[in-house]
Amino acid sequence: MIRRFRALNRALVMLETCAAGGLLITVCAVILLQVLMRYLFAQPNPWSEEVSRFCFIWLSLLGASLAVEHRAHFRFEQVTETLAPRARRVVEAGARVAGLVFSLLLIGAGIALIDLTAGERSPALNLPIALVYAAAPVSGALMVVHMVAGWVTEDAR
Repeated sequence: MIRRFRALNRALVMLETCAAGGLLITVCAVILLQVLMRYLFAQPNPWSEEVSRFCFIWLSLLGASLAVEHRAHFRFEQVTETLAPRARRVVEAGARVAGLVFSLLLIGAGIALIDLTAGERSPALNLPIALVYAAAPVSGALMVVHMVAGWVTEDAR
């Protein structure tokens, strides 16, 4: 069971990494195209701002999820390293709980935003706005999976 969960986590990390890379390339290409069209041809694209914004939102939230996997979020290491071992464990457990609560709130708030914007469409691309807000619950769920995978890996050691 633990082995399957770790394999699922690795597969999700690979998928997230590829998606984030693709989104980054898309954002850069679309912004470059927009700049070229605006300043060289004086013909700005009406859709490029929406594409770059939507991709950037997804990129940011997927990046936050990957940061949870790699434990790259902001921490006060100078403070926690000076604590006694027992106090350090308590602080780290509190940080884990806070991260989990935040992730669960992200899922709940994202689902609420999807429900709130159901039926709305973007002006230039005519895409459902709910697709943009779907980044929040997806990222929150991925964060939960990465946190639990990290805890399972630590407990198995």
